Amino acid sequence: AAAGRHDWDPAAPATARDPHKAHAKLRAECPVAHSNRWGGFWTLTKYADICAATIDRKSYSARPQTIVPASPRKGLLPRLPLQADPPEHTAYRRALNPYFAEARVAALEPDLRAIARELLDALRGRKSAEIVEGYTAAFAVRTLCLFVGIDGSQAARLKQLSADYVRAVQALDHATAGPISAEFDKLARALVAARKRRPRDPASDLTSGLLAARPAFSDTEMAGMVRLLLIGGHTVSANFLGSAVRHLANDIALQDRLRRAPELLPSTIEEMLRLYSPNQALVRTTTRAVTVRGQIIPPGQPVAMLYISGNRDADAFERPDEFVLGRAPNAHIAFGHGIHKCIGQEIGRAHV
Repeated sequence: AAAGRHDWDPAAPATARDPHKAHAKLRAECPVAHSNRWGGFWTLTKYADICAATIDRKSYSARPQTIVPASPRKGLLPRLPLQADPPEHTAYRRALNPYFAEARVAALEPDLRAIARELLDALRGRKSAEIVEGYTAAFAVRTLCLFVGIDGSQAARLKQLSADYVRAVQALDHATAGPISAEFDKLARALVAARKRRPRDPASDLTSGLLAARPAFSDTEMAGMVRLLLIGGHTVSANFLGSAVRHLANDIALQDRLRRAPELLPSTIEEMLRLYSPNQALVRTTTRAVTVRGQIIPPGQPVAMLYISGNRDADAFERPDEFVLGRAPNAHIAFGHGIHKCIGQEIGRAHV
């Protein structure tokens, strides 16, 4: 039983200073770990265990919660399709997939380049610049507005709301996080209502496409799909961009090599995704007792799939803590695994 058991604390100062060291210790000594933080949850740290759990739909459910600490549910909108199991999940992904296809993302490249140039031009000439605030977060949220069809004038507000929300959830400040969550719900419902009044081309506008889908989705389902994008559609990308910039800033030789050989960019991006997993973990809840490496996890328990740890598992990757350009194969799980694998992965790659 996990009562009183506390194998690790993800919010401990030592873990925050060097999470990879903490994860390596868990993989070696306690690969199926329990924490009493945030109401208690289990953690899978090994690559093979994470992959196995994410495809075991009989033993794990995405419906109850998808993150720790759990987000406040002041609004009524589900986070779809992330917080859904088959068969409902299948219908949501089928409707959304065309808008996240590689060809559609590629068509946005000129606009993405224009946004990037504008933001970088604004930083030129400064003695110093905060790259996340001044570039990566701004670029990610403006990309989201372009992609979802939200007026760009709302970008700054969305960025601020998201930052405030993430801080409040991590601090368990539900008095602050709850109203922000409800505001995101309101924004999502307003976008659906606006497209119902004045639809756009469903071939290019995501919300209009959801309205035209058959069988039809309810307003709540459509708003739930939009709602997920309003935070998840840019905060994770901003995190990864920041990590990529930091890596390149400390590796001038790699910068020079990529300028000379841009064909190396795809493998560079994949290796950075593995090394700096932008989404640290997602949570599933056990629907029945499961046994992982001899450890019994009771039903109804939150289980964090720690992607950031699995991507540095020496049993899955040689030299796991090193950047290896051209690593092949590179079956990282930075975007998750299985049916809930991040639908926006092509956008994430295009950001870099």
